[in-house]
Amino acid sequence: MTNIVYIVIVTVTAVVLSCIGSMAYAKTVEAGESNASWKGTGEIHNFGDGEQVISGIVKGVLMARHKDEAKTVVHSSKLTCAVRVNLNRKQDQHAEDGLCTIVAHGGKDIAFAQWKCTGTLKECGGEFTFTGGAGGFAGISGTIPFHTSIVFDLQEKGTGRAVGYAVWPNLTYTLP
Repeated sequence: MTNIVYIVIVTVTAVVLSCIGSMAYAKTVEAGESNASWKGTGEIHNFGDGEQVISGIVKGVLMARHKDEAKTVVHSSKLTCAVRVNLNRKQDQHAEDGLCTIVAHGGKDIAFAQWKCTGTLKECGGEFTFTGGAGGFAGISGTIPFHTSIVFDLQEKGTGRAVGYAVWPNLTYTLP
């Protein structure tokens, strides 16, 4: 009987320790101050009275700067985002939604994210949320504040050309 009790205690202890151990491996990464510049294209839909909806794609480079002991290390990643921009030019308001793919380290690591922001026609602020990934970014998560601006210039037949930027004051995420 004592052998059975001993086996049960050892098994329960092993299970508890393995659960605690797996939780301890979650790692928060502070990539530091980061920004992106991007350009893209989109379709502009005018609804009158100053309202527009723009659906497009923006592509650019995300630059993350963080301190590594006494020096600053800069990492760059490719950034591609599908965006929807709702504008009201008469009320100086806009809102953006984006779905992004971030490709780092020569394509070995990929992160997925989404954002929402609101603000004036010049800039909006909101939240940027990591939703998953692959490679070194598998299981990435986290929500952080950010600011962005996308300006679309009307071209021909309802299409537009876009330029803009995004700023993350402290790009932070968690890996399992």
